[in-house]
Amino acid sequence: MRTHPRMALVVGVIAVAATVLAGCGGSSGNSKSTTGNTTTNATSGYDAASNKVINASTKQGGTMNLLAGGDCDSWDPQRTYYGWCWNMQRLFTRSLIGYSSVNGTKFTLAPDLATSMGTHNADFTQWSFTLKTGLKWSNGQPITPQDVQYGISRLWATDVINGGPASYFLTGIKSPPNYTGPYKMGVNNVGMTVTATTITFHLTGANADFDYLMAMAASAPVPDKTEGGPGFVGADYTKHPMASGPFEIQSYQPANQITFVRNPNWSQSTDTIHHPLADKIVLTIDTNPADIGQKLAAGTADGQTDKPVNPAFQAQILTSATLKKNADDPVSAFTQYLTVMPSVIPNLHCRLAVFYAVDKAGFLRAYGGPTAGQVASSMTPPGITGNDPTLVPYPSGSDNSGDVTKAKAELQQCGKPSGFSTKFAYSTPSPQAVLAFKAEQSALSRVGINITAAPQAQSSYYSSFIGSPRNIKAQGLGIALAGWGADFPTPVGFYQSITNGNAIVQTGNSNYPSLNDQVINKILDNGPSGVSTAADWHMLNVQLMTDAVYIPMYWGKNLYYRNPRLTNITTDNALAFGIYDWVNVGVGG
Repeated sequence: MRTHPRMALVVGVIAVAATVLAGCGGSSGNSKSTTGNTTTNATSGYDAASNKVINASTKQGGTMNLLAGGDCDSWDPQRTYYGWCWNMQRLFTRSLIGYSSVNGTKFTLAPDLATSMGTHNADFTQWSFTLKTGLKWSNGQPITPQDVQYGISRLWATDVINGGPASYFLTGIKSPPNYTGPYKMGVNNVGMTVTATTITFHLTGANADFDYLMAMAASAPVPDKTEGGPGFVGADYTKHPMASGPFEIQSYQPANQITFVRNPNWSQSTDTIHHPLADKIVLTIDTNPADIGQKLAAGTADGQTDKPVNPAFQAQILTSATLKKNADDPVSAFTQYLTVMPSVIPNLHCRLAVFYAVDKAGFLRAYGGPTAGQVASSMTPPGITGNDPTLVPYPSGSDNSGDVTKAKAELQQCGKPSGFSTKFAYSTPSPQAVLAFKAEQSALSRVGINITAAPQAQSSYYSSFIGSPRNIKAQGLGIALAGWGADFPTPVGFYQSITNGNAIVQTGNSNYPSLNDQVINKILDNGPSGVSTAADWHMLNVQLMTDAVYIPMYWGKNLYYRNPRLTNITTDNALAFGIYDWVNVGVGG
């Protein structure tokens, strides 16, 4: 999934254990988790929330004040693909399956709206789920299997809504070749059948990972036909999505503020995953990163939802014992990378010149140095099958600042010995992205490759800027900054949306270079049935690097800050690279 916009989520990635730095700050006492996460005596302190629940409490009430540097790509569960937005979906949407444990290195799937995990036939081509009784929408109407069917069928209406992880569903669930979703064709033509209590999915092939798909926000139900009520249907559903979770949206001012209050028709008796404590959660959009850091330090904000702390506040945290004991730096299996677009730079050797010339060390420094992660040599991150630290197809020099000699040799082979010019795209607001652009501008200029900045607001960066193959070519976006984490903890969950040729769409595209490599496609297509082996996933990594469209810059972790008043707080490694699991956090009443 698209990571928080400082880069370009992880649902259920198998992350390696976070390293606690020496000299960490003091503790604020011991507590025992009372949520569905780790249930050990937890000591609050630096990085404590990365694998534990700290400051356990059952006290309800109060208002949590959160900040973000920009709005969600969409609040519509079928359209969103930002990791932090998937995390926020836990406030007000539920799906058939969910994550009962989200922190540390073990992420546990569990029934949410369903009574049990999915039941399947012998070859994993048919999956059935039975809904719990007593489920209600925030307007008091019952949640039905038809609502689940309707919500998922919306993914086929790409002319009306787009941007979410649709490729898993469009290629995995049976449907007629001309099916275009419920707005024009209803729901009867797509491969889902329902009864009064059950929904059954008919798949195009074996998929042993189907429960993971049912844990995605995109699998959330949507009220059949009525959607969000009069005036909030189709593309406008994002302005007023109906709540099935413990909170509902009280008000929403796009790019300004969204307020969540308790859903009066949600019942804890039907929900073993969400354990809300706050009465109200106010998320304010603040496009000034320095202002966000100041509010977090002053305690007037409880946390930032969309990205790690900015460089200035990070420096404060790491040099202050008081601040540091309320910070966490969890490791998550994601790769921060640059996409080099074949539609703009079609010559392989010209692309390879960029591969050799980039300054990976300077790029990592722009995001915080070792606190942000480690320089990457290939695309597959630690925690995903196929990762190989010894695979270094394009060495970037002894200090990872680039290999100028090899870059110049590639320019000779591509017929551009003096270099060339192109644009470098990144999302805003992000001081890290600006610093990363400047680092690469300096590095590439050493060999005559001149890049100019092409910034775009994070709300549209991935949906219609670099998410549109036509726009990439029309704008001449030769290089784009992005990042990716697994939608669920398998190589298919990491690679399907960004490398499979069948995932290419014209808007909301996540396969930014429009890669359509038959070797990669075959490995991914065989993945859900278990045909693809560990050797195949290593081959995919090798082949992807050979195609020279993605430059892996670093494998990451992220520094976050939590207000010390917060209770029941843990990093949500399963959904958003360690951003806190806000749905279960309290403020002490």
